[in-house]
Amino acid sequence: MPDYPDSSHHSAPASGMGHAAGLESFSDRDRLLATKTEEAVRDGLQLERWFRQKEHELHLFPLTLKKSFRLPNKAEGFFDSLPINGTSRTVMGCRQEVELGRIEHANAPQRLRDFVLGEFLKRAHWTYEDGAPGGFTFEKSLFKTTEGHYGQFPAELRKDALDWREFGRQYSWVLLTVHIHDFVATFGPFKKRIREAAYVVPYPDFVHVIENPTQACVLEVSIGYPFVDVAPFPNIFGFGPGKFGVAVKLFSFYLTVQGDIRVRMLFAAAPRAQKVLDLGKHFPDPVYGGAELLRYLSLGLVKPEAIHNRMDAQMLALHCEVHQTLMDGVEKVWREWISSNP
Repeated sequence: MPDYPDSSHHSAPASGMGHAAGLESFSDRDRLLATKTEEAVRDGLQLERWFRQKEHELHLFPLTLKKSFRLPNKAEGFFDSLPINGTSRTVMGCRQEVELGRIEHANAPQRLRDFVLGEFLKRAHWTYEDGAPGGFTFEKSLFKTTEGHYGQFPAELRKDALDWREFGRQYSWVLLTVHIHDFVATFGPFKKRIREAAYVVPYPDFVHVIENPTQACVLEVSIGYPFVDVAPFPNIFGFGPGKFGVAVKLFSFYLTVQGDIRVRMLFAAAPRAQKVLDLGKHFPDPVYGGAELLRYLSLGLVKPEAIHNRMDAQMLALHCEVHQTLMDGVEKVWREWISSNP
């Protein structure tokens, strides 16, 4: 995969809520979501910039994915620390590299720009042969305009993500609910699809379009979003939507000089997972709490850090499996879109 070039210019993070027009009409929950959204933008930008600057210094370790996938891929994890708002935090994350195939098109760079910025998230879903939904679907809700006004999308306009080129022109940010359809738990021969969703917030400073980023590549098109620290609906996971702390997801598409398309995906969350299961504030996590109990009973022979590292790596691998499944489906969507847009 190509190296990142020097970071491009970024504008300042979103400021406080103030008394901007439109906010007074929000419900208590929507006001909370708007506040948490701006916090997610502020903190997520710090995490995204840290990764782009420090990626080559990270100590990566391989992640083992338990499923087989169509596309060539590699998944790696990392543990580290970084400052956010002047306070040091631990961070855990994963980096995935995927070979999306070769494009035979006279105007390949423009085709890739158009797809990533305008079509990728809108088309990243499908239906499996058994009728089950696959990929990600998005739903718009709240927004903030570039003039600082807050509002809500009407019901008829909430479906799908926005074109990224609208950010910075009309919208400062848009709150999306992403429905994750390929979060599957396996119990022996049985599979159970688990309802999963997260609030995410596209913001223009997460977009990077860079020509000739390296000698090996003619174009990089990157998008990404931070996660909002509120869960769309309750769940028992100790590390998941609404419980990540500060977290970002980044998608970088590269076009090589040979015409190959490679995708690099990053997920990072700070701090590292504090729980595996969230059974309520009055109940300790049975996994990490159990590790501490084993340390006590073994007089220190059992190291809870080793258990913590192993469990965190497994959670990162599960994240990678979901997103590799996404890329396996997106490759077909990309081919269909290219064929219909010669």
